Order: sequence, then C-alpha cells, then structure tokens
Amino acid sequence: MRVHTSAPAEAGELLHRVASSSHFQKSKRLRELLLYLGDRALKDPECTLREQEIGVDVLGRPHDYDTSHDTLVRVLVSNLRKKLQEYFAGEGAEEALIIEIPKGSYLPVFRPRPQEPGEEPVEAPPRWRSLHPRLATAAMVLAAAGALAAAAFTIGSVSHHSRQPAVEAFWTQLFGNGQSTYLVLSDVSLIEFEMIMGGAVPLSEYEAHEFDRLAEQRIANPVQRTLAKNFVSRVTTAVSDVQVARDFGVLASDRGLPLTIISARDLSSSVASSMNTILLGSWRANPWVGLFEGELNFRTEYQETPAAMQFVNRSPLPGEEAGYRAEWRRTGYCRVAFLANPMRTGNVLLISGSDVISTEAGGRFVASEDSMAGLRRKLGLKAGQLLPHFEVLLRTQIVNSTVPWFEVVAYRKHEK
Repeated sequence: MRVHTSAPAEAGELLHRVASSSHFQKSKRLRELLLYLGDRALKDPECTLREQEIGVDVLGRPHDYDTSHDTLVRVLVSNLRKKLQEYFAGEGAEEALIIEIPKGSYLPVFRPRPQEPGEEPVEAPPRWRSLHPRLATAAMVLAAAGALAAAAFTIGSVSHHSRQPAVEAFWTQLFGNGQSTYLVLSDVSLIEFEMIMGGAVPLSEYEAHEFDRLAEQRIANPVQRTLAKNFVSRVTTAVSDVQVARDFGVLASDRGLPLTIISARDLSSSVASSMNTILLGSWRANPWVGLFEGELNFRTEYQETPAAMQFVNRSPLPGEEAGYRAEWRRTGYCRVAFLANPMRTGNVLLISGSDVISTEAGGRFVASEDSMAGLRRKLGLKAGQLLPHFEVLLRTQIVNSTVPWFEVVAYRKHEK
C-alpha cells in the first residue's frame, strides 16, 4: 500500500504529532522506532525494510546479530502497532489521515481514515497481547483450561473490580505506567538439563543458548550428554505457569493493560532491563530471576546432592527462621517480590516457588483481594498510598500436587 501521496507534508506532520502524543511520552524507544519507520516510509514507500536493519539502526545491534535469538524488534513493532491503534481510537480520533503497520510488514502506511461506521482500526484488548510460536502448546492448554474461567471473569468484571480495590491498585501501579509488560514463563526443560549437568546455567550462557557447548564441557558421560541435549532442545513450561498466565491475562485485559507472554528462553537483556516484567519460577527454571537475587532478603539456595532447596533469610527478625527449606511434595515456599527493573524505567514482579505448584500459589496471592489487602495492612499503608517495593515469603501446603492453602511467614518493605 502506498503512502497518501496527495498530502505528503500532512503525513509528515501527522507522524511527528503522533510521536509527541501522550501515548509515546513514557516510551522513548517506541517513539524513536515510530519516527524511524515513518521516515523510511515517507522517503521510500516501496522499500523493503528488514528486521535486522531495524535492529542495527534503532537498537544499536551489531550488523551480524542473530534475529532468531534476539526478537526485540518483532516485540517492539507489535507494541507499536497497538499504540498506533490506541492513538487513532482515542486522542487521534479526529485525524483524517491514519498510520498503520500491516501485519507481516515493518513499514508503516499512511491512508485516509475509513468513513464507514465500524471500520476504524480499533480492537478490544486481547486476553494475551502476543504469543511466541514456541508457546503453541501452552496456548492450547490456555484455551482449553481457561475458556470458562475467562468468560466468568469478563462477565463479572465491573462488579468484580468494585470488590477488589487492593488488587486494582496493585496492578495499576505495577503495569499502568505506559511501559510494555512481559509475562515470562519458566523453562522447565532447563531444570532437567541442569540436573544432568550438576549445576546452574549462567545467565550469559542461557541468553546466548550455549547449551551444546556447556554439555560438551561439563557432562563427561556421552549417553548423559545426549540425553541433556535432547531435554534442552525442547522448550516447555509448567502447566501451573500456564494457569497463572491465564489468570494474569484476564486481570490485564479487564484493566486495559497490554500483556505479552513469552518463554524465558526468548527474553533478552534489553527487554529484561528496561521494560515491565513478570518472572515466573525460580532462577534455576528462569535464569532472569538471578538479575535480582542480590537485592533480596530471601535468597534462593540450591543443594545439588542430595537435591534440596531453601530460601535463606539474610537478616532474620524476631520469630523468623534463618532458612526455609522445602519438603518435597509436602511443604513448599514462594517468594513474591515487587522491584524496579535494572534501568529503573519500569517494574518487576518476581513469583519464585520452591516448586512449580508453589509458584502458582504466588500467582494466586497477587490476584487475591484478601491477600493484597492483608499485605497493605502488614506494610502499614493507608488508603490511597502506593505500595513500596517489597518481598513476601509464602509457606504452601502441598496435597496431591495442589496447594489448598498458603500463608505469609515473613515479609520485607524495601526503603527507596
């Protein structure tokens, strides 16, 4: 589709007007991407713009970077496409000319706004903002397991909100800041690989997908090495993570907050450092959690042989234990933490269980009005006060691979 050639000056003015709007004030990167793509489209509407070219020019990636590992361009263009739709449905509703980025393309087009009712480029917020192809199996589980629950939440959303002021305030504060939000599912295949290897995969090697090299260096037995490589070649997540994603997708959608669901293996350092993220799982199943372990009072500690895991309490208060050790299939723990991202441009929610079932309990905690209202009381907050950064440690009772109940055993408020 060609640029609206009858008014090129108007198209250029529109581009800068959109980039200066409130929709892009809190996202410098999306604004820069919009101006870059729009300028290319205005100069040469027939050009073929490739993902790698955008990564080099806008994100400063090296010329030979691997777009199959670094997916940030695709993620940002998807978010930009939604931002444009939001602008022309709201603040730019009176614009005669609109900007769109067609699916499958990186080049914007400028065209007159459709005059017929119902043809404006507006879409209701989806349950999941985007889904990586590797999560196709998870998507099917979500569709099957969550359809009725999602419908029930949606139908009752208006009255449900009125009964959940603490949850409403928490989610709005965390992710209603204009930044994109990524829900990062744990990498269950990684746990099997690490068990065979006898240790954790460092984050740098994890991001670079250096699994074959690690296997060759650290697994002497050729049979075990082959088994480890087979495990890690499949990207899988836990059903409990999918259930948390389903519930969080409903919460985000009902509040108009865009949410992108990806695997831990598809996250990048740039996104983890600068955007809002929800990280599910411990740092052994989601190495990105390791970015924040040094800031926390309740730190994850693993023992390889025999396999054991506990949360170490760095500074025990009266009545607290120095360590909280999980008992396989009996008692688990989950650390829920609200922090700033490394660049201090967004927020991070960590939900790290000693097992996948306890991680699900952490998801239930932040979606529960009783739990979040109780946390506000523990932190001494008055009505209307924002939540400070915090950590909460939950103890979970595990019965038949479910968590019938959980309780807060310790918490910390982080001073700014």
